[in-house]
Amino acid sequence: MSCTIYQQKYPNTHSVIQSHEKVKIIDKVFIGDPKEVKSQRITTTSMEFISLLALRALFVVFGYRNYDFTQDEDEPIELISKTIQSVASQTMAKNVIMVVGFEEKTPDRLGKQIQIAEKFGNIFQDLISSVHPYGVEGEIPGKCSNSNCAIRTAVSHLQELQGSTFDAKHVIITNCDADSNFHPKYIEALSYKFVKEKNPTESVFQSPLLYNWNLDASSVITRVTGIIRASLCIAGDYVHPGYQMDDIIALIRWMGVTKKTIKTVFVPVPVISGPTSGRTIEDEIEEWARQARRWTIGASEVFHYFVIKSRNIPFFTAITWGITFFIYYGIILCGSALYNVSLSLSLAFVFPGPLPEYVQYIMYGFGGLQYIVFFVVFVIDALILKTTKPRVHERISIIRNVVHWILSPLVLLMYSFVEFYAIHEVVFRGKKSLQLEFGSIICYHS
Repeated sequence: MSCTIYQQKYPNTHSVIQSHEKVKIIDKVFIGDPKEVKSQRITTTSMEFISLLALRALFVVFGYRNYDFTQDEDEPIELISKTIQSVASQTMAKNVIMVVGFEEKTPDRLGKQIQIAEKFGNIFQDLISSVHPYGVEGEIPGKCSNSNCAIRTAVSHLQELQGSTFDAKHVIITNCDADSNFHPKYIEALSYKFVKEKNPTESVFQSPLLYNWNLDASSVITRVTGIIRASLCIAGDYVHPGYQMDDIIALIRWMGVTKKTIKTVFVPVPVISGPTSGRTIEDEIEEWARQARRWTIGASEVFHYFVIKSRNIPFFTAITWGITFFIYYGIILCGSALYNVSLSLSLAFVFPGPLPEYVQYIMYGFGGLQYIVFFVVFVIDALILKTTKPRVHERISIIRNVVHWILSPLVLLMYSFVEFYAIHEVVFRGKKSLQLEFGSIICYHS
């Protein structure tokens, strides 16, 4: 068995070595500044795609569903194990170094690490478990700090094993949440796109992210929301540990550090992520609102970070990226539904007398267009399942689909209210508004 568990510490801490009958656990000291390690490639699996733009992704994924890419060359332990198993089932699993990142205060952390080591220790090229220490100044518990610690741990581990022969250009990193389910040919598809890309060391690679993990058993609120929404890593100084949303923060950080436009390359196999869930529909709605609030606060942090770093990003990239981000998070997810409500109320109660006929037609037209967009999204959701492996089968009747489609604007309106509240919470409370404790999984492909 090849398994090592690292707990990263900082200067002036003590090194302790513990042992288990099947696992060697090392409480390792960070000597010097972790930022000293520098050099260029990462893959992140997280992608939101909406409405008509998703059609192109659907056609690409559908076209690659049977393609042989090699011809060209605090999470529950059950949930974590399912994610790792999806990587273990890869056709190229022996080329993977699996890194599982934990927070120091994760309940029964040692037990979970041992269970993972016993189950998956002989499957990958190497299995590493990192522990992000609690209470480090300037860092908050969350996905960014967890990923930052896990990636630094893995790089340090590889440098120790390979010494002067270590070359970051021969390593690709995939970073995901602990509730992700990979396509069996994900690594093949990633490798194929990597070797075909003209400038892979200045690109990130991303699969479409689906939320069809038992989505047919979810309420209309969760289902509608789920349907709608290495060397570069080293050179970009890893991930900022003081923020929440590691994927977007990392992209901004790397563009700022490298002062270059980072291209996002589409990997044509889907990755399934778990939606919000609860024991009862009341619990599910409460968890849905909590997650919507977290996502919004995270997005607000991202925009704040972008504004600070935008001066180091190429001008045209900064302008287009900032406008796109604002339109998606500020207008589509937050402002559009609230504007529709306020406009309808103002037309009904503020304007005297009946509305002109052309105004009524315009209002009906906007309402119809909105339902057309939601219809397209529901069709995409039905078709995209044909590209999943193992195949995801959902038992949803036509009547239920129609009801969910009709209620979609109401769900988006509820989401907008949560976003509106969360944005103002950030304005008045700042970073105190939220601290998350995520687990992360890092895969190194050599």
